[in-house]
Amino acid sequence: MSAGENPYAEVIADIARGARLHYENDASADPDLDLLLGDQSYATGLRKLAALGDLEETARLADLISAVAQAHADGESAAATRLLSEAEARLGGSEQG
Repeated sequence: MSAGENPYAEVIADIARGARLHYENDASADPDLDLLLGDQSYATGLRKLAALGDLEETARLADLISAVAQAHADGESAAATRLLSEAEARLGGSEQG
């Protein structure tokens, strides 16, 4: 099933993109812009999810965003990557590196 057929795959793709923009652009020419674009990607994913009306998944993804941020704050980027990969698998998204 492609992301176009599975709205949850689109949601997790946006969330994962937001996380990559926030945490995986060490060599970026404009890290401040990356941070803003990451926020925009998170918001886009959550907007799509809100349109689906799935409150339980909204809570799960809010927790995911928080857990990924905490893992990165703790210097555990591999754990953050694993959390995102698990969410992508659960929601039918494909891991993008």
